[in-house]
Amino acid sequence: MAATRQHSKLAAAAGVVGAVGVVSQFVGSLSPSFVQLPQGPEVSSRAQRFSVRGAASANNGRAEAGGSSVFGAATGAFGAVAVSMLAAGTRARKAAVARRATPEKHMIPVVDLKGKQVGEEEMQFNVFSRETANYVVHQAHTIWAYQQIKHTEYHPRRSDVKKGMKPYKQKGTGRARQGSRYSPLYGKVATNKLKHGLDNKRKMKLLRNKHTKAISTVLQSKWKNMKIVVGLEDLEEPRYYDMTDMIKDVTGRDAGYRSTLMIARGCYGKEHPIRCVPTYKSYRSPLYMAGRLIDKFQMRRPRDIDAKGDGLHQTLLARKLIVSREAFFDLKAKFGVKDGWAFMEPEQILVSQMQKLVKDFPYDRMSEWAEAREVPRAVSAREFWAKDKREEEAKKLII
Repeated sequence: MAATRQHSKLAAAAGVVGAVGVVSQFVGSLSPSFVQLPQGPEVSSRAQRFSVRGAASANNGRAEAGGSSVFGAATGAFGAVAVSMLAAGTRARKAAVARRATPEKHMIPVVDLKGKQVGEEEMQFNVFSRETANYVVHQAHTIWAYQQIKHTEYHPRRSDVKKGMKPYKQKGTGRARQGSRYSPLYGKVATNKLKHGLDNKRKMKLLRNKHTKAISTVLQSKWKNMKIVVGLEDLEEPRYYDMTDMIKDVTGRDAGYRSTLMIARGCYGKEHPIRCVPTYKSYRSPLYMAGRLIDKFQMRRPRDIDAKGDGLHQTLLARKLIVSREAFFDLKAKFGVKDGWAFMEPEQILVSQMQKLVKDFPYDRMSEWAEAREVPRAVSAREFWAKDKREEEAKKLII
């Protein structure tokens, strides 16, 4: 009886495990985030070994239980569950390797000033993986927003002011003894919880590469609402209604209906902090003067979409993006997945630029050494040598 009860308990436990395995396998087959890969020879060989062991244990269970098939069936079910769990684990590991985060290519439509499509451009920026993009971008924006706080509000604390006179005598009044009016017991005037200038500022650091990659990730995620406009840099007159008509033709919405960000080389301009009028240099930008009064409309240059400015904040707010063709290639060279210079160190950028110059302007080192040997060693002799060289060059020009 005791053996039969023990066998029944094991059978029940194996049945529960088997049910969980079947459910997990069924859910795994329905999950879209994993790719179902075929089983390899290693998995099949392991499955065969587990199935043989399960059958043998089932036969042994029948023999020991005196013909009872409960324990054998439970052992066989456990072997089947083990095989299914092993195969599912192998497929999950292979699927995780197969779906590593790789930047996707997107085609951005190229339109003219009337909104008519004239071509397409490929967009593939350096981005974070799908599993971490939301968290990293949120963290980068949170740190950037906190860094913009100036922490100028200052309230004196108890240690910042004089103690003052004692409010009342120590004994005889029936009240609690007090030594100063700047005690926290007197309310918010003397509390240490009010703003105290830079003492309240926390040390929150945001790495430049992390901030830059967050901007690149946000730009790549806006590919469905991005349009490349040809001829946007060629506008010569700052006309408000021409700008609103262009925005409506390109985005399909009235100007000011959605938050729109325009990125172009000529979108430079700012208002005077005191007079609230455009600065002198702003009048040189027709794009800025034409769109500065449009609601929910911001303009930035490609150089402003950077960790030094508010590029991450503006790209997150934008529901529609209008990019000039010249600015798009600037952003592509800056945030490109293969050779984006924004993710390189200054020394690497200098070396790459020097290598390009060497290819464009080849030179012969041996001829340079030969010419350098002709220069006299004495400084006094070099003056006359240079004078003779100039006279020879002048004679050649005359002839």
